[in-house]
Amino acid sequence: MKLFFTCKIEDPAARARIAALGELVEAPEADTPEKIRDAAQGAEIVIVPFTAQMLLTADVLDALPSLRLVGTTYGGLRQNVDDTRALARGLTVIHTGPTRVRPMAEYTLALALAALTRVAGYHHAMRSGEAWPRMKFGRTRILHQRKVGVIGYGLIGRGIAELFRTFTDHVVVHSEHSTAEKLAAAGFIKSASLLDVFRDCEVIILAGGHNPKTHQLIRREHFEAMQDEALFINIARGKMVCQADMIAVAAARPIHLALDVFENEPLEADSPLRNNDRVVLAPHRANAPIEFEQRWAYLADELERFTRGERPHTALDPVHAAAMSES
Repeated sequence: MKLFFTCKIEDPAARARIAALGELVEAPEADTPEKIRDAAQGAEIVIVPFTAQMLLTADVLDALPSLRLVGTTYGGLRQNVDDTRALARGLTVIHTGPTRVRPMAEYTLALALAALTRVAGYHHAMRSGEAWPRMKFGRTRILHQRKVGVIGYGLIGRGIAELFRTFTDHVVVHSEHSTAEKLAAAGFIKSASLLDVFRDCEVIILAGGHNPKTHQLIRREHFEAMQDEALFINIARGKMVCQADMIAVAAARPIHLALDVFENEPLEADSPLRNNDRVVLAPHRANAPIEFEQRWAYLADELERFTRGERPHTALDPVHAAAMSES
């Protein structure tokens, strides 16, 4: 069996396990659809990394008749794999999303605590020359027993909800794919509506995927519904939020934001978000923790399952594909 990677496998132990499955080819120079089409002939498995362009297009998939499985080395697919065409061809489609769950959940927790306690604001003030801004922000808050709303209940949303449940008994989930019974069995409450999450919760976390249905899902009406001093966190995708609406309401009302993603990246140098004391900003680094590198071992696990005739844990189906982020 030929396993074709358009990158180097960075974990030696994982590489050895994958090489034991068949003929392993690492070809980082195959960095365009045309090069992959020509170099991966005869491959049953093709794995690609995250890049700025689509790699496994429908044309490439159709030009590789031996293919049985395609996948990525990161937590998504849509940026680089035409998963719709792959599924239509009956291919197994995998990714390493589960390795992102705990790192992203803890990163989200860090944003929440930094915003609630205003520690990021104090840090900025002292680094910017304020000698002792001890009373700059007045009373702050902790997370304990605050009502938290999580929007999206995929791998990441579920991981966030489970982590935040260790701080509060009040975790509400907004999901179009999970029933109230399923969420109750996991210890969560299903929200009546998206607007209710913004009305009722003190900490609101956007964790879903960006696709045409969720583009600018969060708008002015949602930010205007927030309680005074409530916190909105976005670790999903910036294009799921109407950023102009968010900026306008945050300038007019005492709400807080903690943002890792933006409508346009990098964030504009003159964005009003940079000058609002109630906003915590980060440059899209929720995937930075070193633990994300466990993806190589996880990928080896998935490929071993596949070669044993088992279904990989991340094998995509049309329902989950429809909910995945476009980028």
